[in-house]
Amino acid sequence: MKKKIIFVTEALWIGGIETALVNLLNRFNYEEYDVSCLILRNDQPMAPRLTKKCRLLVADRERPVSFPKPYRFARLFHLTQPSPRPSRLHRLMQWTVPAIRWLENRLYIRYLRENLAGEHFDTAVIYSDRAAEAAVRAVRADKYLMYYHHGAMRRSWHDEIGYKKGERIIAVSEKIAENLRVFRPKYRDKIVMINNLVDTEDVQRKSLEPPETEFPSDAFNLVTCGRISPEKGMDLAAEACASLLRQGVSDLHWWIVGGGPAESELRKQVEQLGIGDRFHLLGMQSNPYPYLRMADVYVQPSRFEGHSVTILEARVLRKPIVATRAAASEQLTSGTDGLLCESRPEAIAAAILSLRNDPALRRGFSEALAQLDFDAVNQSELRKLEKLI
Repeated sequence: MKKKIIFVTEALWIGGIETALVNLLNRFNYEEYDVSCLILRNDQPMAPRLTKKCRLLVADRERPVSFPKPYRFARLFHLTQPSPRPSRLHRLMQWTVPAIRWLENRLYIRYLRENLAGEHFDTAVIYSDRAAEAAVRAVRADKYLMYYHHGAMRRSWHDEIGYKKGERIIAVSEKIAENLRVFRPKYRDKIVMINNLVDTEDVQRKSLEPPETEFPSDAFNLVTCGRISPEKGMDLAAEACASLLRQGVSDLHWWIVGGGPAESELRKQVEQLGIGDRFHLLGMQSNPYPYLRMADVYVQPSRFEGHSVTILEARVLRKPIVATRAAASEQLTSGTDGLLCESRPEAIAAAILSLRNDPALRRGFSEALAQLDFDAVNQSELRKLEKLI
């Protein structure tokens, strides 16, 4: 008899965590496992990449998607959310937001429970910490596992109910596991490490599709993919770009694939630095891989990182990589298959410059990456999870 597994997460928007989830769900042996994925928002641009063997359930507050009945308390939910143009009622109700949020959350959990109709699972995997309470209170399962993806302990979401209920807490890197054991010592014996997976075939195939924007062939092209937010260090990348241009790297073009809450601030910074003709913001891309393929060097300037999926993808495409130690100290061996540096603009610029000026070093990194067996690593990490479920 197949084991019934359900993964619960916030949404399937474009992001590293969501890509890692889809890669994982696509690797399951569906002859042995009956797998569902429950998402709490109808944001699912990554859904087309998810295998049809996995049952996708969408429990959106705004409108019914997977469940026949609509959620009747969406207006209550709206009162708990920030609004750029709040109504008078919204402004008046702000002081009651914590109480409204508690009530609305209980009503939403009841909605989930009713629509799951008593369905029972062998294991519930809480893949997003923000979905922990909904998973624990609404999903009936014999066992709960909880993932933790974030590199910055004190700046990221922690949901105690998930830590308490989870039989194991899965950190996606050893560094995160170590930090989490310090940050939540009473759960230290529950914490294990399982790395993210990468879909090698999908990355390689999609990298061959034509990009919306072609890179100049006579340029030294850098690519960075990720959410434009403080932890990803896009501002450090802009400063590093300006530094390289001041040093006379006249053929430089730096391409940023992604969007996020700090995008307007980054655009202002780019304008102030006067690098708008060399530092290009391409926005969110459903297929970032052609840009990775065209890169001379992939750069990850993060201040904090879990287990970077974009670094995995750049490695699959055999790209020389410059990354901060905060981003990739467990994923790269500096000097062998990439260069590690500190999370400072001048350090990032110096590492990029050393690769630009040494084509033989870039070729050596690419040759080292060509020897790696990503599928064997994927199978090893998947087996670790299968032992827990």
